[in-house]
Amino acid sequence: MLESKNTQFTLSAEGQILWQEKVNNPLPGQEVAVLGKGEQPLKPVISLLDNDVTAAYISDDEKRQALINQLSVWLQWYMSESIGALVNLEVPQGVDTKDDAVSRISAKVYEGMGIVPREELEDVIANLTLETRADLRSKKIRLGPILVFVPELNKPAAVRLRALLLSLYHGYSLPAQVPVDGIVSVKIEDENVDPLYYRSIGYPIYGMRAVRIDMLDRVISCVYDHAEEGKFQARHEMAEWLGCSIEGLYKVLESMGHSKIYDPAEEKIKDEEKAGKEADLQEKPVIDEPVVDTKVEDEVSDKAENTEAVEEVEAKPTEKPELATFRLKKGKAFQSKTQGTGDRKAGKSFSNKRKGDPKKAKGQDRGKAKGKGTKHKDRGPRVISVEAKVSEEDNPFAILKQLKK
Repeated sequence: MLESKNTQFTLSAEGQILWQEKVNNPLPGQEVAVLGKGEQPLKPVISLLDNDVTAAYISDDEKRQALINQLSVWLQWYMSESIGALVNLEVPQGVDTKDDAVSRISAKVYEGMGIVPREELEDVIANLTLETRADLRSKKIRLGPILVFVPELNKPAAVRLRALLLSLYHGYSLPAQVPVDGIVSVKIEDENVDPLYYRSIGYPIYGMRAVRIDMLDRVISCVYDHAEEGKFQARHEMAEWLGCSIEGLYKVLESMGHSKIYDPAEEKIKDEEKAGKEADLQEKPVIDEPVVDTKVEDEVSDKAENTEAVEEVEAKPTEKPELATFRLKKGKAFQSKTQGTGDRKAGKSFSNKRKGDPKKAKGQDRGKAKGKGTKHKDRGPRVISVEAKVSEEDNPFAILKQLKK
């Protein structure tokens, strides 16, 4: 029977609840119900299917409602296991919604299926204190530079379930389109794709590429951490985090609002084209060179060239090319970053001028106390001259004078 404790339910990619009588049976089971659109994406409606398994329950209203209640309890448990961090943000029925910053942010993240652009919450975030920020962390909400999201929802099971619930709510075809489990980004070929859908499942679209939110947040944080004077240089690890090429990275950064101002690769191509045009204008003299048709010399030269090539490869490891420089998008995140950096630099300079280096000062005081630590200029050997006192008695000529007398 469906009410037995030994039965198990599973949810298919088509939104059907499957029933398996034996828990250890690897087969998916039989369809007993299907999910439909509810008042909210996270509140789907359960409808029983009419088949041999549910025939006895559909004919009896009491049994029918009991089975629906049982499936509702199981579905709530299943959602709490897959997207519990999101489900826990819901305000229970009968409880008044608070108007504080944490409650407003939590409600907005819940409505956004776990991710919201930070610009929509910037005024609320400005009112947060150290205590309220700790409350947000306890709710597992992260305040990213441009996105507010729940990192725990990046797991493949959470991505698939949110995609299913959103597809049911918006009437999209099933099974829902989702990136491959664990992939960090995927190129979007369809220009008419719904960006809100991909953002809600944790893959915001930038530069026609759906990027997993945790990797995207890492790139954004790296951009602001290394920005100086409103500029930053792209880094090779950014492309590695996004799982794309350098050109793909540039498109993602430009779609965020950052403008490319200098690209060494483009400058190199321009220089090569200019050098090629100048070379074509110059006439090259034809020089008759002697033709060497000796196999021995060819073999010797081939060996020499191969040896030099191997030595050159071993001596010069491949170096990654320099990447382009971008101008940082100006906004609230940019202003807070630059202001914070300036304050830190100014504070450090003021502290050094006022106090100096504490370690250095401490070493100097210790050296002075012990008579060490101060260096004197080399003034050469020290010569001390003392004028000797000569008495008349010690003078050898004094005896001669006495004899003369």
